[in-house]
Amino acid sequence: MRTYSAVATLDESGEHSQTAIGCAMRKVLVLAYRFPPQGGGGVQRTLKFVKYLPAAGWLPVVHTVSNPDWPLSDPTLLGEVPPFVKVSRSRTFEFERLARTTDGLLAREEDGGARPAGAPKPRTERRGGVARRALKALAGLVQRHALVPDPQIAWVPGALFKSLSLIRREGVSLIYSSSPPNSGQVLALLLKRVTGLPWIADFRDPWTEGIRRKQAYETSRVRGWLEHAFERAVMAHADHVVVTTEKTREQYLAKYPTVPAAKFSVITNGFDPADFALAPSTDGLLDARQFNMTLTGNVEAMFDATPFFAAVKELIDEDDDLRTHLRVNFVGTKRGKYDRFIREHGLESTVQYIGYVPHQTSLRYLAESDALFLCQIPVYESATTKLSGKLFEYLYMRKPILALTIPGLTTDILSRSGLGVAVDPDDRPGIKKALRDLYVRWRDGHGGPPADETYIETFDRSLQTKRLAGLFDRLAERRA
Repeated sequence: MRTYSAVATLDESGEHSQTAIGCAMRKVLVLAYRFPPQGGGGVQRTLKFVKYLPAAGWLPVVHTVSNPDWPLSDPTLLGEVPPFVKVSRSRTFEFERLARTTDGLLAREEDGGARPAGAPKPRTERRGGVARRALKALAGLVQRHALVPDPQIAWVPGALFKSLSLIRREGVSLIYSSSPPNSGQVLALLLKRVTGLPWIADFRDPWTEGIRRKQAYETSRVRGWLEHAFERAVMAHADHVVVTTEKTREQYLAKYPTVPAAKFSVITNGFDPADFALAPSTDGLLDARQFNMTLTGNVEAMFDATPFFAAVKELIDEDDDLRTHLRVNFVGTKRGKYDRFIREHGLESTVQYIGYVPHQTSLRYLAESDALFLCQIPVYESATTKLSGKLFEYLYMRKPILALTIPGLTTDILSRSGLGVAVDPDDRPGIKKALRDLYVRWRDGHGGPPADETYIETFDRSLQTKRLAGLFDRLAERRA
C-alpha cells in the first residue's frame, strides 16, 4: 500500500489570533509578481517566506498581479498562505499574451484554411497576411527595445499607486521585493524613493549577468544600457540585497566595488518539511515493480538532453533487465523537443512525459521514485550562480541523485550531502555508468546512500525565513 497524499499546513490558530497578530507585528510589503495561484518553481521562495514570516515576528502584506500571463497554475498553493495575511492584486497589460495572439493569427493565415491546393491566395488575404506579419515584427521590436527590463514593466505604474495606498493604510514598516521578473525591483526602487522606507531586494536569479539577458543585449545595446542602469540604481538605493548563492554575491561585489560587502546576504533556496507530510493513499502514481528515475520541473530549452536519451537507448539495448525495469519520468516537463528521438529509437515504453501537476502531486512522484535526476545548462554562469529549486526537495527525500551538470554549486552540494553523483551532460559513457550503478544498487536492495543530515537540515525554509526576518529586524531598528 502506498502512503502518500497531501496534508493541509495552515495555521489553525490564525483566525483567532488575527487581531493580536495585527497589533503586535511589524508589517512588510511583499512585492512579488510570481505568487499563487501561479505555479512553478518561481513562486515557492516568496510563498514560503510569506508562510513563515509571522512566526518570526513580521506580518506580510502581499502585493501581486491579478491577471498574469503565465502557463502554470496551482491554486492549491493558496492554502499555504496564512488566513490572516492580506494579499492584494492589481491588474496589468500582458504584452506576451498579445504576442501569442498575433502568432496564432499568423499560424491560421499560413495554414491556408480550406483553399484548394495550388490555388493562389485572394488579394485581401495576402494583404491581411502582410499586415499581421508587420504587426508581429512591430511587437518584436517593442519587446526587444521598449519593454525594459521585461514585459511586466506594464504592471509598474498601476502597482505603484496601489502599493503606496497599501503602505499608508496598513502601516508598513519595510519593503521586500522578489525577482524575476526584474520589473518588481523597478517598482520597489520607485517606492523607496517616494517613501524612504527600508528596502530589501531579493534576487532569485542574477539580473544582467543571466545567460538570456546577455543574449538580449546582443540584439539591443539600448536595452543592455537601460538594464544595467536599473541594476546599478537598485544596488545603490536598496538597503540590503539578498541573493541565493555565494557566487552571485561575489559577482555583484566585483561588479559594484563601491557597494559595501555588508550590504549583501546569501539565503539559498530550500525545502519545506511540511510539504512532505503525506498521509496514506492507495493510488500509486508509479509502478513500484519498476526502477523509477524521476525529474520534476522543466528542462531548460538551452539544455541538450540527447546524450542522456542516447545513453538510455544503449543501456536497454545491452541489458534486457534494464529494458524491462527502467522507467524515466519527466514530471512537469514540456513535450516536443525530443519526441522524434524517443519515437525513432523505440523509447516510448521507457520514457514518459507527465504534464504539469500541482506541487503536492510532484512531491508524490518524488516519494514513489527510486532515484532522482536533474539537468543544468553546462555553462559557467549557470553552474556557478544558479541552483535549481527542485534540488533541495531532492535532498529532503534522501534518495540517490544524478545531476547532469558541470562542476559548480550543484556538484558541491551533492558531494557534501552525500546523496549525489554528477556527470557532464555530454558524457554519454559516464551517464550510462551512473544509470547502471543506480539500477544495480536498487536491484540488489542496497537502499539510498548515507546522507549528511546536519548539512541537509540547513536548507529548511523556516530556518531561512528566520534569517530573512533577522535582516528585517536590523533594518527596522536602524531606521527607528
